[in-house]
Amino acid sequence: MTVNLAKVNLAKSLGSIKLAVPLLVAIATILIGATFYEAEVGSAVVQQEIYKSPWFGGLMFLLAVNLGTSTLLRYPWKGARKIGFAITHWGLVVIIAGSAAVIHLSVEGMMLARTDAGPVSTLRVDGDLVEVAAPGQPSEQASLFIKADGTVVPSQVGGLSLLGYSDNAISTVRFATGGKIENPAVRLVLKSDRMGQSLERWLAAAPAAYDTIDIGPAELQLVKAQTADELVAALTPPAESPVAKQHGEVTISWLGQSRTIDIDQDLGKSLELNAQGQTLSVQTVGFWPDFRLDGNRQPVSATDSLRNPAVQLMVTNGKSSESWFVFGNPGFESIRNSTEGDPIAPLFDVDYEIITNPAPTAFFRLIVDQKGALHYAAKSSKGFKSGAIAIGDSVVPGWADFEVTLADYIPFATVEREIVPLPQRSLAGSPTAGEPALLVSVGEAGKPVWIPWGRPTAIDSEAGDWFVAFSPKLLQLPFSLKLNDFIVERNEGSESVAMWTSEVSLIGPNESDSDLDSYTVSDRSVWMNHPTWFRGWKIAQASWNPGDLSQSTLQIKREPWWVTGLTWLGSAMVTAGVATMFYGRAVAKKLTKQFKGVTDLLETPEAEDAAAASMPHSIPLFNALLGR
Repeated sequence: MTVNLAKVNLAKSLGSIKLAVPLLVAIATILIGATFYEAEVGSAVVQQEIYKSPWFGGLMFLLAVNLGTSTLLRYPWKGARKIGFAITHWGLVVIIAGSAAVIHLSVEGMMLARTDAGPVSTLRVDGDLVEVAAPGQPSEQASLFIKADGTVVPSQVGGLSLLGYSDNAISTVRFATGGKIENPAVRLVLKSDRMGQSLERWLAAAPAAYDTIDIGPAELQLVKAQTADELVAALTPPAESPVAKQHGEVTISWLGQSRTIDIDQDLGKSLELNAQGQTLSVQTVGFWPDFRLDGNRQPVSATDSLRNPAVQLMVTNGKSSESWFVFGNPGFESIRNSTEGDPIAPLFDVDYEIITNPAPTAFFRLIVDQKGALHYAAKSSKGFKSGAIAIGDSVVPGWADFEVTLADYIPFATVEREIVPLPQRSLAGSPTAGEPALLVSVGEAGKPVWIPWGRPTAIDSEAGDWFVAFSPKLLQLPFSLKLNDFIVERNEGSESVAMWTSEVSLIGPNESDSDLDSYTVSDRSVWMNHPTWFRGWKIAQASWNPGDLSQSTLQIKREPWWVTGLTWLGSAMVTAGVATMFYGRAVAKKLTKQFKGVTDLLETPEAEDAAAASMPHSIPLFNALLGR
């Protein structure tokens, strides 16, 4: 008796309103906080730290138990309010179950396809992987979660300690003594008190490309003078050259008039062309060295390198205005979008040319003469200077307050490669273009080593070499996708983009044929808000690159059919339950009046049997809704 009473009290506690209210308040508070937190750290971090966390899952499970127990305690469910109450609460339980299934069982990722490439079957999903192979041990693999502060979860994989993460690391080299052939290498230290930073760089005759380094304010060079004449030439001030146009020029031609826009000097400015009584105003409103469109269809630059330079111009002629995206790549056509009034006529010509200057405007040059002695030559806006230099000597080249010190010189150098994390901004103050890297060590006392993203690395230890790979998380799809064409549709009479469509072929094994070499091909069209489904996978248009119409980015997503069914079923149950609570009794009364004599028949058992024979399904339903 005592045990039964305890069970009853426990059930009442689990299904009580006293538990439901604090739970709902706590969950609502967490969701509101998660919304603001997501704006700071991104959806991937919020998913991992909150929505997929065991404690949040426990709260939602407890809420489902509360809803289910509360419903069972009110059994039997008689009357419209109790029936509606039960349907609504069970619907909420189904929605909670469906939401949990969506979070933990669905798969989603991005796929980049090209018309000039073959079929793609690998999907890039959120997250990263680390694979560790210890000496004499089988390899272990684990999924990584990297928090906003650089903390890595888990902190141990296969005996390897995961110490930290950087999204801005570069691959560099250092040089050591012991080379068998002559390979001069120098270590320079650049210091700026004004910026409060110090930068170390190596220069060497080999490998290739390490004899020159661009550091932002100037160029560092190492020159080997084979003759006395070459030494004199290296120590002589260079001849003045025309000023370089780093980001190029845009030339506008209209009605016989021509004007040039210097991207470096005229960004944000306007110029006017006047001809035949008309005025054409052109304003340079934006520049992107490596043009892309982000997920919100806004222009961004993927890197700081001039890989796909683009300029945005706002052109006005009277009451007509147009936005132009002009690309430095001659193979890309300009994108014209009318923003106000009729298209501008007559049309004008736009030519974007990248003008380069091989001679740097500022440099610090180290020269190794025939005897192995070192000299320097420095050029800046303040002039030119040169002379002999030895280890420990410092030179102020004239680039603001920079000071360059020769820290080391190795005549016969060997190469040692390493990964170096950088701050978010370089010494010159411009954004850096590094890559992700993982800081690891063999055990807790091992030497920390940076592992570059996507490149397996060997780590020396007393027991032997450890092999570590830090790579993106990839998923092999059960089918392949081939991008046949990418079509950009424009509004009639203008260059403004109306829609873009990916024409794809989906290639998968023939499920009705036991022959493994038998495949089925399905041609589909995918455009914004019009996805297609193939064997349980949803394929949607995600983004595109106006500078490269041969590629398209597609979103690939999989949800088991029963997960989608749970979500829809729960929503339908909640809707039906709420409608039953508020309108069930009134509807039941109205329906009974439509059948002659139904209300009278229900007053006696004999009449009820007769009514049940004529309406076997309606009578029990009316009884339940009317609470009888």
